[in-house]
Amino acid sequence: MKRILSALSLLLVLALAACTGLPTSGYVNPGRGPQSEDDVQAFSFVPDSPQDGASPAEIVQGFLRAGSGPADDWRTAKLFLAPGASWDPRAQVTIDRLADRRATASADGTAVTVDLATVAQVDSTGAYTPDISGTTETLGFALALVDDQWRITQAPDGVVLYEEVFPAVYQTASIAYFDPTWTSIVPDVRWFPRESVASRIATALVDGQPSTWLAGAVESAFPEELSLVGRSVTLSTGGVAQIQLPRAALALDTMTLDRMQTQLARSLASAGIAEVQMTVEGTPVPASEVSVRGRVDPTPAVLTEAGVFGALSGEEVTPFGDLSEAIEGLDAASIELEADRSLAAVRTIGGTVVSALPDGRTFLLDERPGLVDPSIDTEGAIWSVPRSSPGELRAYTSDGNPQAVGNAWPDASEVTAFQLARDGSRVAAIVTVAGAREVWLAGIERESGQITLGPPHVLSFSEAGAFDIAWLDDTTVGVLAQGDSGTRLREIGVGGRGTDAVAPEGARSVAGGSTSIRVLDSEGQLFSRRGSSWTLVASDIRLLAAQQGTAS
Repeated sequence: MKRILSALSLLLVLALAACTGLPTSGYVNPGRGPQSEDDVQAFSFVPDSPQDGASPAEIVQGFLRAGSGPADDWRTAKLFLAPGASWDPRAQVTIDRLADRRATASADGTAVTVDLATVAQVDSTGAYTPDISGTTETLGFALALVDDQWRITQAPDGVVLYEEVFPAVYQTASIAYFDPTWTSIVPDVRWFPRESVASRIATALVDGQPSTWLAGAVESAFPEELSLVGRSVTLSTGGVAQIQLPRAALALDTMTLDRMQTQLARSLASAGIAEVQMTVEGTPVPASEVSVRGRVDPTPAVLTEAGVFGALSGEEVTPFGDLSEAIEGLDAASIELEADRSLAAVRTIGGTVVSALPDGRTFLLDERPGLVDPSIDTEGAIWSVPRSSPGELRAYTSDGNPQAVGNAWPDASEVTAFQLARDGSRVAAIVTVAGAREVWLAGIERESGQITLGPPHVLSFSEAGAFDIAWLDDTTVGVLAQGDSGTRLREIGVGGRGTDAVAPEGARSVAGGSTSIRVLDSEGQLFSRRGSSWTLVASDIRLLAAQQGTAS
């Protein structure tokens, strides 16, 4: 009910903003969409059809608004087209601002141009890319009279949606891949129309490819020659989603089938589907999900003002044996823990990067000037880089052997903070490009003993004042930034779009938890957030450690 009321409120705002002229200038109306196996929402947008006597500009505006109705392959939008006109709504989505869209018709009405202030683009695979603030675009349309009514004879492929409407028409979906060791799931986040999200997910996984920035860093169990039979997900009478595969699937080994089942189940879970079954000619294919690495430990790891390092539970800190003793003797400025507590990466107050081992030994790894906080990968290497030399990123073994990481943040003049994802296949970073701070992702590619970052994927072009970054979960990056109004926490989805929230005053570091977000402030107060409110967890905390998974 809350979702429906929210949508109705949005529609009212949009209707009031466009209440002049013919009815074609209004927005879409909420109503029941066609019910199918892909429906996961209680309503869909039902756009207005062309109105008799509408002007060329009104026809184009109505056509653009009808892009919010993907039902029946955008049937309503196609009513604005002249017979024989070609238009592919799946080619892309252009997301723009409501207040800045302008349509201008030529004197004879046969041409209309629409000026947009674009926010982002979504390509034909569902990949979301933000635009730089202030980006503009002009779309051109050709029109002709058909039975005395203006209709569009030529239109740019794709749909255009206001940024307020886009998340109501499209939803995120995580296409699940494996890391190269087949031990972690790596989500590739896309945006698909809500009415067909399950089928689009299955098609993207089985017949598609990972996003360009991630392609060299992940693996898929689905053989390239294997394709879906049909392009839809069907539901059995028991509510199980069935994926139809060709007979060639029966020749695959058990491990491959189990990994395929895991990818399908994890991918379709993002569409609200709880149970998945692969079938060949209607017969279920025996397969089970494989186990994968867990999430971050639910217990914070902290260094207290008294100098004790360990797991925080209530007011008690339980040390990690000799590993804690090693860390406590390092005068740490930052700490990151490997998942099984077999390694810690420490930046000292003196500026060096040091490893700490569970037998109490420590090794000096990096003493270059201006180092940022290090991070640990799934192979036990500690990554370190000088702030002013992003291209000099290195991965050190725990005892100090360095390896250069290729293609590290090209064109960036500075890296303020970075962290490796817990799956070991991605890295997030705050970088400076042409004087502006941005948030980038990159895949981690390993081949022939070499480590290289894949092409940068920009999550945000404008993060002024950003100073700390952390993976909050496998699809969300948290960024702390200092602004005129205080410290804020920006949560950015890996698939684009983000939300801003006020962080505790003086927040200086952020870390993800299993079910919460943790922030440490400059007064040594540790806060945890579930939902929208911050709760004070502990005081007299010197450092909040990042954790690369759970020890169990």
